[in-house]
Amino acid sequence: MNVNRSKALAFLLFLLPFSAAWAQVDLLISPARLELRLPPGGVWTGEVAVKNGLPKEESLSLLLTPFTLGEDGTPLPGGERDLCPHLELLPTALVLPPGGEARVRLSLRAPAGEGTYACMVFFTGTPRVLGRGLTLSVRPQVGLAVYATLEGTERPAFKAQVGGEGRALPLLLENPGNVLLRLSGEVRILSLQGEEVARLGFADLPLFPGGRRRLALEPEPEPPLPPGRYRAVLLASTPYGEYAAEGVWVVP
Repeated sequence: MNVNRSKALAFLLFLLPFSAAWAQVDLLISPARLELRLPPGGVWTGEVAVKNGLPKEESLSLLLTPFTLGEDGTPLPGGERDLCPHLELLPTALVLPPGGEARVRLSLRAPAGEGTYACMVFFTGTPRVLGRGLTLSVRPQVGLAVYATLEGTERPAFKAQVGGEGRALPLLLENPGNVLLRLSGEVRILSLQGEEVARLGFADLPLFPGGRRRLALEPEPEPPLPPGRYRAVLLASTPYGEYAAEGVWVVP
């Protein structure tokens, strides 16, 4: 089991992006995500901790929602690899005292299928009413992403398109396989004569089965690269192996 133990917010959704709503909720979930490996038909149980960082009581309801990842990495509702019917929570509602903490028990039975499945556990607060001329009611939500990969059924694959034109280097990363990929690596920028002039790094990028990720990498630090044509060599690492791709970057 690969679990990110750092206490962090997974992501926060609002009816509308009002910064005032963010100031009215402070929930920490530990671990920040769950990435599980189970044999077909296997069973897993575990706990997550939820902490209220505000000096007031917080009532929460818990909801399971299938999700996938958009091209910018944003979680989106829906998706065919739905883990939610196989996941149970106890309790499904709780009340956190000011500064208090509670634990939620998760039970999972591996689905029939192959590869990686996913479900988002939403911790939903009570509605907040925002005024200042326009009265709105919002329900803050913090999500815990749960992934489960069925051992022995993995078919990892990776494709990349490197290069294009612009001040930032365009990348299109694709996952035609059936397992979640977490990508880390770099793109080495070379002159047409083979001299390395820059390195552009990235880390811990999730790429869902059948999904795509678009990136625009900018050189750091300044100054920017002079206009011209460059070779861009992508070197990417995943838990399933190393990958490489190459293209041409035209800097205007």
